Order: sequence, then structure tokens, then C-alpha cells
Amino acid sequence: MFNYLMSMKVTIEYMGFFKIEDVPSRSELEVEGGTTVTDLLDHLQVKKESRKYMIPLINRQRRGFETARGDGDHLFLYFPVGGG
Repeated sequence: MFNYLMSMKVTIEYMGFFKIEDVPSRSELEVEGGTTVTDLLDHLQVKKESRKYMIPLINRQRRGFETARGDGDHLFLYFPVGGG
């Protein structure tokens, strides 16, 4: 999945309680062209239960998990906060 001969750079950012082991927020990662948000989260070993309330924002636009990444994209993993 991650062929660095056809790689592109993607920045991943997240906030709050969510952490990805060995990948600080605002990290720039190299991924293969066509890599989806799901592919990237699988590669980073983000548990599926952690994705339940996660909303991916790509270049500040809400997108689905099956959206493919482009070179230079910014992926922000957003967790809406509720309460009352």
C-alpha cells in the first residue's frame, strides 16, 4: 500500500484526547497516491472504535473515510464535542 516510489506528502493533524502512537499532530507523512483516509488510519493502527465519532476534514472540507488523498493535502481528524 505504501510505495514510496509513487509517494506524496500529506499532513495529519488532530487535537484533544486523541493520540496516534509515534505520529505527533501536524506530522507530514509520505503515502502512496490514491491512499484513502481509511488506508492511512489502518496503516497508523488507529483502532476502528476510535473512528466512531471521528470526522475527517480534508483541506478544511468534510469528507468521507474512502476519499483518496492528494499530494499536499491537510487531513484534520475532528471529534465533535457535545454536552448540555
